[in-house]
Amino acid sequence: MSIRLQEIHPSVVHFPIALIPAALGLDAIGRATRKPGLMDAGRALMPVAAASAVVSAAAGVLAQGALRYPDETGRELLVTHRHVNAVVTAGTLALAALRWRRGEPSNSYLAAGAGILAALGYSASLGGKMVYEHGLGVKPAGGVIEERAPEIVPGQLGHAVKVAGADVAEATRQSVQALKDGEIAPETRVI
Repeated sequence: MSIRLQEIHPSVVHFPIALIPAALGLDAIGRATRKPGLMDAGRALMPVAAASAVVSAAAGVLAQGALRYPDETGRELLVTHRHVNAVVTAGTLALAALRWRRGEPSNSYLAAGAGILAALGYSASLGGKMVYEHGLGVKPAGGVIEERAPEIVPGQLGHAVKVAGADVAEATRQSVQALKDGEIAPETRVI
């Protein structure tokens, strides 16, 4: 099994998406509860989060060189995604440097972290739109089954939860059946 250069980015992008909020959350909860252990964990985790952001950003820059743009909107989403991620990466590096020098997170550190989290969330949503709405970097598969992919909007949350519950039940049924059939990791089978 091999991996293409542009496939590295989606393989590593979830690390900063998880580690940045975890580091900031540990610091915020530690400060609010006056628990030094939580603040120590946040302080130790932020450089790891920053390093993961650098790796993810570098992989993203490499991936963009292999992309075709099916429409102008897809290209514009990518440019915005790249620029917002540059800010997130630089901001996270700055937060890591600031946090490493202090035993306790300051209000300004936590406020800056909240801004980084907002930018990170926005960039992640752009990444999803690039792939799922505009097909950047993927071979056409016919998109999604619209009725199985409801839009989450105010007043229709119950419908989305119902669809999600049915999807989880079906995925669980399929997984159990695949395991019974010995299909644990069919992609890795040697032909």
